[in-house]
Amino acid sequence: MKTITKLVILTLLAFLPEYLFAQDCTQPLGLSKNTEFIYQVTDKGRENGILHNKVVQQMNNQDGVFTTTFKSARMDKNKRTKTIEEFRIRCNGDSIYLDAKLLLREQALKAFDGKDFDFTPKDIAYPKVLAVGQQLPTGKLGVRVRSSNVDISTISMVASNRKVVAQEKLTTPAGTFDCFKITYQYEVELDARGIALRDVYQVEEFFSPEHGIIKCQFTNKRGKKAKGLELISKRAPVQALQN
Repeated sequence: MKTITKLVILTLLAFLPEYLFAQDCTQPLGLSKNTEFIYQVTDKGRENGILHNKVVQQMNNQDGVFTTTFKSARMDKNKRTKTIEEFRIRCNGDSIYLDAKLLLREQALKAFDGKDFDFTPKDIAYPKVLAVGQQLPTGKLGVRVRSSNVDISTISMVASNRKVVAQEKLTTPAGTFDCFKITYQYEVELDARGIALRDVYQVEEFFSPEHGIIKCQFTNKRGKKAKGLELISKRAPVQALQN
């Protein structure tokens, strides 16, 4: 009887989707030190430079959370570096958490260049097990912009109503990936000394539990394409170091 039970279990395991077992906190989203992953950036459907990301550090903290840190360089069409930022990915075995600072729009960095930023983040969670129909937690980022301890502006960015709406394959220049299609609403509110501004976007995201975000497209209130990202290259450490 035990042999039959074991056989049944092994048979079931063989047919369960691979994404249930793919997540390894020491290499979350297939990332290890020196891995490079490059995105084509688009704006209004047109190419607008690239994001060049490279993993620089991986470590456990005292709470048993494994943190992967990567540097992200934004380059324009002429391959000139415009911004360099550092982000982190946290993994606790149950979920992956992308840095909430990824919600910060590039326009805000430009508008307040040289100013100090205080962040209040709620990182963007992706449960280890994903399924169509699933509702995902809200991600948030609060920002206080100041100069010489004087508040200049506050910014609020929220990714809400995040839903897994489909599971499908997606092909980009980096390859073909098994993805979950996630939709959500992205809302940004800015208050600059009493002057309030608000923008709302609808977002389509294709997420691979083994490789991370493969493609992301923002659409404005008029239904027009805004910012977009697409993974065009992902190189393992050996490949990255050879170049």
